[in-house]
Amino acid sequence: MKKIFLCFTALLLLFAACEKTCIGKKPKNVKPIDWENYNDVFTVYWNYISSYSKRNQADEGKTIKISGWRIWSRDAFTLGDDAKCAENFFVPSPLESVSIDFYYCPEVRIVLDTSDLTKKCYVTGVLSFFEIEKSCGVIVKPEIIVYNANDIYFK
Repeated sequence: MKKIFLCFTALLLLFAACEKTCIGKKPKNVKPIDWENYNDVFTVYWNYISSYSKRNQADEGKTIKISGWRIWSRDAFTLGDDAKCAENFFVPSPLESVSIDFYYCPEVRIVLDTSDLTKKCYVTGVLSFFEIEKSCGVIVKPEIIVYNANDIYFK
């Protein structure tokens, strides 16, 4: 009985020491942000996704470049790493995606409406963050704010 109690207590302490998160475990192969060239969605996402309590927003406001494929949505402009996002009319949002906001530059809508969205998208913008409330806590996700329609192109 004593062994069972000790095993149960050890197991309980082990789980209590583990951090509970809705983000998932960060992959080991995440590269640092390249401030000169275009970053992929995976790199930007995993460098900045965090729980609210552990957010690191030191880079907020810096100009960043990102490339990926547009995930189709009527209301949002989101990039994913998979070319299948561009091939299908609707693809569920993957875990690793980055939102692109252009509310300060409505001309971006013209670029989106006249571009071949099956091509890879290249965006230069300002790094920002937004909070999402989930049942497991508040998470902070990266988003890119575009101020100039010339900062988005498809190739």
